[in-house]
Amino acid sequence: MKKASTFFRSFLLQGFWNYTHMQNIGALFIMLPNLKKIYKDDKAGLKRAVQRNMEAFNCHPVMSAYSIGAMVKQEEKIVSSAPANTEDETREFRIIRASTANTAASVGDRLFWATLKPLSLVLSFTVLFGGEVQVLQEDIHTREILFTAALAVIGSLLVYNIPALAARFKGLVDSYNGDEDNFYGLIKVNWNKIIYFLKTIGQVLTGFIIFYALYVMFKDASADVDSITKLSLLCAFVILSLLMQKLQIPTIFLYVTAAIVFLAASLLA
Repeated sequence: MKKASTFFRSFLLQGFWNYTHMQNIGALFIMLPNLKKIYKDDKAGLKRAVQRNMEAFNCHPVMSAYSIGAMVKQEEKIVSSAPANTEDETREFRIIRASTANTAASVGDRLFWATLKPLSLVLSFTVLFGGEVQVLQEDIHTREILFTAALAVIGSLLVYNIPALAARFKGLVDSYNGDEDNFYGLIKVNWNKIIYFLKTIGQVLTGFIIFYALYVMFKDASADVDSITKLSLLCAFVILSLLMQKLQIPTIFLYVTAAIVFLAASLLA
């Protein structure tokens, strides 16, 4: 497998979206250098391979690597198989293509969309809190505040993109070297444990945001209508958070709620 070209081309999976076959052209673009290498002396075989890879494909853009590597490996098996087994290996290619894409998409949606993206948001707010930056009220022209804001942005980008880059490369390698026993590398990693751990970190950071918002809202409070209003808003937020957890509503909504409280606290401070 041409690891470098396949890896860099994988970033363009969603650059050719269409409503009929979704990411099929992007997947073919990623596969093409490998197909040309595999079928370098067989133009008819290359044409059939291109047609196979033009079929519908839909997966998470990062986790699709776990499907791409497996497809490259299966294309090699098609070429090396006896003529009598070519049809069976081609059928197996379509099974691998669909099953790995569906499974990888499920993992990717839960890990990247529902966990790492909101976690990066919460992390950025946590860094802003740690630097005592109050959104919409602070003078953003001092060097310390600019440094804190830059640190928050860079930190949130790293939290998402480092795992994404690692998953892209590891997915290509593991799926290419994998087989049915480890489902082409997908079950070599305990994804549920990783997702649970990251969500726990997000909940801890959200708790920090809540308590800091409490401090900002009530540090100068007195027994007046304004203080009672703030206390009521805080109680409503806590009750809402507990209710969302009880109903098993996705954690992203809790993070968004915490961000709204943060902004409200900054406005009311």
